[in-house]
Amino acid sequence: MTEPTDTSRRKFLKTGAMAVAALPLSTLVHQRDVRAMAKAEDGHAHDYVNDAADADHEGYEDGQRCDNCAFWAGESDNGWGECHHPDFSDVLVKDEGWCSVWAG
Repeated sequence: MTEPTDTSRRKFLKTGAMAVAALPLSTLVHQRDVRAMAKAEDGHAHDYVNDAADADHEGYEDGQRCDNCAFWAGESDNGWGECHHPDFSDVLVKDEGWCSVWAG
């Protein structure tokens, strides 16, 4: 005589295995989205410039750059990276760039 099959356990294990298999795929999709983001141009928002040396703003101080700002999220593509400030959420900013919302 055969024992009854525990279908709920099998369903749980199949679902769990599919979820684990999907994790790497979701990471690849996210990385592709980051690479597809446009690069900010001078004047994007908050007097942004791609080269801090070009900053013509009374709030600029030597040494302030995107890569040492509190909003910097890290480099993702050859000196370009994400900024956590909401006005820059749709673009990549240059590590050597600067804007008037720079925070130390």
